[in-house]
Amino acid sequence: MNIKEIQKLTFNEALALANETTEIKGYQVLFVDCGDYFGFSALVFKNGKHIYYANDYELYHRYLTCESGKEALKEYYVKSLNENLFTDSELMGDVTDYNDFTRKDYFLRNYWIMQYNYKSAFGIGEKAKKEIEEAQKIYPFYNPISFCYVSDKTIIDKQINIFNHLDKAYEQIKDNDKIFTQMISYELANHEAGYTGSYEETLNTLGLNFDELTEAQKNIVIQELNKQIGKAY
Repeated sequence: MNIKEIQKLTFNEALALANETTEIKGYQVLFVDCGDYFGFSALVFKNGKHIYYANDYELYHRYLTCESGKEALKEYYVKSLNENLFTDSELMGDVTDYNDFTRKDYFLRNYWIMQYNYKSAFGIGEKAKKEIEEAQKIYPFYNPISFCYVSDKTIIDKQINIFNHLDKAYEQIKDNDKIFTQMISYELANHEAGYTGSYEETLNTLGLNFDELTEAQKNIVIQELNKQIGKAY
């Protein structure tokens, strides 16, 4: 199977192909051999919907299969999905650090919506534009968190409630200097600041202004930028 064929699989179709199944945090995970290229894979479903962005494939972990076999790969999938799938109660719980925030924020924006019927707001060309306009007859409500249209406004209300909780938690954790350091270090590396020699793009991404930071935070930004530059050269 190619990636489009895998992503089009319904729950029943995937179940018929599955070697084994398990449940992780309310998600049904089906272990399916998708053929030579993608290999032994973990396909994720919830409410009968294919959460294919959360899928994982042997293609990315050949070394593990070669070294320890498919049972070790299955154990890896279970561990990884336990870390990267979240229940609503977990999303509404405490945020421990910046890594915890980014994983939950990414999940909410990209994976969470896939348990419902929706239509993406993105499309290129006139054909895609007409398809979106036609779909709005069925999905009239615009979702600004996942940039899509849904049929039930309560879905958006629920997602916005979780988003607001995470946003509030983010505002709280960034005032902790240890977590602020973790956050700045991660985003500087993500924006290749060691090569650009600039922290501006990083701060813009985080919604921060250097002049509005505390003296301690300014020092952290400069120190972490110098570390990144030192690693680059």
